[in-house]
Amino acid sequence: MTDDDKKMRDVIRSNLKRLRDENHKTQLDIAKYTGKTENAVGSWEQGLSLPDPVTLYKLSRLYNVPMDYLYEEHKL
Repeated sequence: MTDDDKKMRDVIRSNLKRLRDENHKTQLDIAKYTGKTENAVGSWEQGLSLPDPVTLYKLSRLYNVPMDYLYEEHKL
């Protein structure tokens, strides 16, 4: 994995965790919504794996953000 890949994975990881927290959702809520396991959601938030494109689309709809928002670094 390249440094760019690691950075992108970290950006997505961070955005997914922050958006879930801001929307007062649990990992179980997200798992049920996406049809994935709670362990999968935890893996995304730890940066161990990434959601597939269809799941990223579902998450962008859930959080009411454009899909590319999930790929961008945001200053808080």
